[in-house]
Amino acid sequence: MLRVVRVDCASLCHLACKWSVSCCHFFLPFGTAFAETGMVIFTRLMYNRFVHSNKSDPEGPLVGDQLYIPAPCLIMSAHAFAEGCRLTATLSGVIQSGGWNWIPTSMLSVALNLSARLGWSRFMLIQLGKKLCSGPKAMAIFAPTGWSKYHDELKIYAGYFRFAAIISLFVARLVSYGAFQEGPTFPSFNLSALWVLIFLLVGEVIEDEVVTRELLPVNPAGPGLLKVNANGDNADPTQLISLEHLPNVQQGDPWRMSELEKSGKLSLKRTSTLESVPSVADLTTPVQSTSPTTTTCVPQKVVSLGNSETDAWSRLRKWFGQPRSLNSSPALHGLRELPFAVQLSFVGIVAEFTLGLLALLVGAGYLRGTCENVLVGPDRILGLVYWELPLPC
Repeated sequence: MLRVVRVDCASLCHLACKWSVSCCHFFLPFGTAFAETGMVIFTRLMYNRFVHSNKSDPEGPLVGDQLYIPAPCLIMSAHAFAEGCRLTATLSGVIQSGGWNWIPTSMLSVALNLSARLGWSRFMLIQLGKKLCSGPKAMAIFAPTGWSKYHDELKIYAGYFRFAAIISLFVARLVSYGAFQEGPTFPSFNLSALWVLIFLLVGEVIEDEVVTRELLPVNPAGPGLLKVNANGDNADPTQLISLEHLPNVQQGDPWRMSELEKSGKLSLKRTSTLESVPSVADLTTPVQSTSPTTTTCVPQKVVSLGNSETDAWSRLRKWFGQPRSLNSSPALHGLRELPFAVQLSFVGIVAEFTLGLLALLVGAGYLRGTCENVLVGPDRILGLVYWELPLPC
């Protein structure tokens, strides 16, 4: 699988750069972003098809605990491999030609990552979808899910794995050759390549700080998102907002502002207006209400909403139409920590992918300082299968 991904990354980058340098700079951030999103969608569809649907069927086969290791690793690999592709494609171009043309591409990648992680990319796609078709169709296509939110959370960890192999490579070349003049034996090949590594590493730290400390606002949720999650299931990892059963639900107000006190906190009386807890027989018989806005005392399944938001960007979200916070669905919330051996193995896989893709783009011999020039031609592709000795130049 890693070899297929390497060939795809290398082929797409080569075709884009062959067309024009500007096309390459534009294609790399967007191409890897679309591939990353496609991997998350594929994981969600496969889990729903082969795992969740079987769990809901009492006569279906036993599917095991897929949310412990397989699902997190698949979601984490989507971002780790995409980031590895961005790093190696940018680094290989700088190794071959030097210069500073990589700065716009790197800044665009950071901007796209921030927009995606804060939810504004989906927000703009939903608004565009509403203009082109209708609100329900736009929400069905672009609405966030538990999987996409989980993917955004895992980006905090998966974005750093790619640097392990490159830093190790530079250190190994420094120890082996000790050259301080730009050339085939220079630790980072040239100064521009060293700045690429520093810039991307610092950019990753800044990106995580902006997201975790919410230095920029998270996108607002609208009534359409509440409708999409209203008929879901808390056991389904696709579910983004938790569901609960409440009696006396007012109709016509999706945010149920009557549940809040003047301070913005949930009212302690919101769970029921009855003097005593109804029995099962009582719940099957509708109770007539004197309020025109209240239907019955039969508990209804609704999305779980929290207090009125009070953080720094709450006014902006209220202006966009989100007056209350959302309670996350429990399916993907609070998953168990991956075993240390699994974490270490995953870092090794991503590091091997990153180093192998860089060898595919510039040649294994040039990467190790045994060749004077970057490898070109079909010998690079053959390096995926076997290496000749001495390494071809």
